[in-house]
Amino acid sequence: MKRVYFAAGETFHLLWRELIQYPPDGYEFIVNKKMERKEKLPAGRKLSRSVSYAHVLPYIAYFWWWYKWYSRASYEKRPSDVDLTYSAHSLILRNEPWVVSLEHVGDLCPVRYDIRHLRLYRSLIEKVLSSKYCKKIMPWLDSGKKTLLLNLNCERFKGKIETVHLAVHPKKFVKKRKKDKVRLLFIGTANISNVPDTFVVRGGKEVLEAFAILNKKYDDLELIVRSYIPPDIRSRYSEILKSKNVRIIDEILPWKQFEQLFTSSDMLLFPGHLTPALTILDAMSYEFPVIATDVWGTPEMVQDGKTGFLIEKSRNVPYYVKNFIPSYGYISRRAFEYVDPRVVRELADKTSILIENETLRHRMGLAGRREIETGKFSIKRRNEKLKKIFDEAIKNG
Repeated sequence: MKRVYFAAGETFHLLWRELIQYPPDGYEFIVNKKMERKEKLPAGRKLSRSVSYAHVLPYIAYFWWWYKWYSRASYEKRPSDVDLTYSAHSLILRNEPWVVSLEHVGDLCPVRYDIRHLRLYRSLIEKVLSSKYCKKIMPWLDSGKKTLLLNLNCERFKGKIETVHLAVHPKKFVKKRKKDKVRLLFIGTANISNVPDTFVVRGGKEVLEAFAILNKKYDDLELIVRSYIPPDIRSRYSEILKSKNVRIIDEILPWKQFEQLFTSSDMLLFPGHLTPALTILDAMSYEFPVIATDVWGTPEMVQDGKTGFLIEKSRNVPYYVKNFIPSYGYISRRAFEYVDPRVVRELADKTSILIENETLRHRMGLAGRREIETGKFSIKRRNEKLKKIFDEAIKNG
């Protein structure tokens, strides 16, 4: 059994659980004690306080992030009996064989939330990725690969870049199909302290306005909102949120209760303004369709007309800093200001189609499930790629 050291600093994303718990054949991941503690936290846990500081005090946080990154990238001690280091969205400066996964090129910036200043780090990033110790560069989506090619001079390491798609394991569940209502699910976040904008960035306002239209048209609907909703949004949409057909869940849920939201829902609404979320793949795993905007890499996940519907993204929100790099800060501010009536209308129209056609919902749900079981977002396909990458990296290390 070969051992791979999982290096992710102090961050932990649910997608890492899908990697650590389901490694390629012949491999196991070794994580440090901090990661082990974080891995055991429930879904919706709070991020580290440092992230909050990075939002509140960006200039002071700049130096703190740089120091923290450099210390970890250069001096972090990995176990002596591992064969390879797997870096989660971060450069490594140590003289050891390593591979890196990332969402987009901004993940490789030493100072997080500083994507606008990528030019300051470009030469460093290119030098480290060209190193003989960097064996593979693995974007989660082809959209992430595009950000590398557009923003870096990849001539010396282009052959190292290979998309390794996100994956979730096929969930074992009994679908609770209830005839009394059609249940629409929207998932933002329950994390109140650090990412309050997530409700807006993932299209929560558009969902509420579309539901207001649909609720007048149909008597048998229920909207489940699993997210923290900022106070000003609650005030602005108080009439909709007070509807007996809207259920708000803004606390952290144990996994079993969280799973019940998926098993009892009929479709996921995700008219987001940023990069797609793992939530989309979870919905497909639980066998129901997704309605989403066609922004960034979402069309790679949702096949329009097959596993769900795609809506043209809003023209009022600037999606990228430049060259296809997403900008959370820009997007969240503009998304708070605007709601595109066309997006709301299209969301309501596409949702109506699935409300009225249970057979289509079921067919799309099955297609999504097959994508998770055997398609490009399956554990099987992901691990086939990872095994080959790991084998070559260790052989040539």
